[in-house]
Amino acid sequence: MFSSYGLQHIFILRLLKNYCFPSISSLHNLVFLTSAANLEPQELGFYDFVRTRTGAFSPYSQEILDDLQRAGLISTGCQVTSKGRVFCNYHGISLAPFLPFWKLCTDIVNCYHGRLDNLKKVVFHHVSFRRVHLYEEIFKTKQICQKI
Repeated sequence: MFSSYGLQHIFILRLLKNYCFPSISSLHNLVFLTSAANLEPQELGFYDFVRTRTGAFSPYSQEILDDLQRAGLISTGCQVTSKGRVFCNYHGISLAPFLPFWKLCTDIVNCYHGRLDNLKKVVFHHVSFRRVHLYEEIFKTKQICQKI
């Protein structure tokens, strides 16, 4: 059951375990800002973002959230369950090679003093986000995947 989960599942679960997101869009916006912060694509990054009215939205991130919810690792409100905490504690070490990406993510959170609802404003001012129209892909995924 857990064998089909990858590092990005653990990354999202760890974010939910460590931070209280006021909405799912705040989570998507944080992951967008972290993925967009480096000029070079990161293996742990998400690059399928689409511009929406609430900020950046990643269909793959949403699939991961749905997977975690189906497995009972998070609740409907995206709160980590006790089963999710145990899973995250056990498998969280697998993110060790990607510590710079995790640190970048936590630095972004700390920059806004945990006020994750403010991330929407930052996303709307991000140059990559502003360049595309509503419901258009923000990153050109095919180009990025070739670089990884």
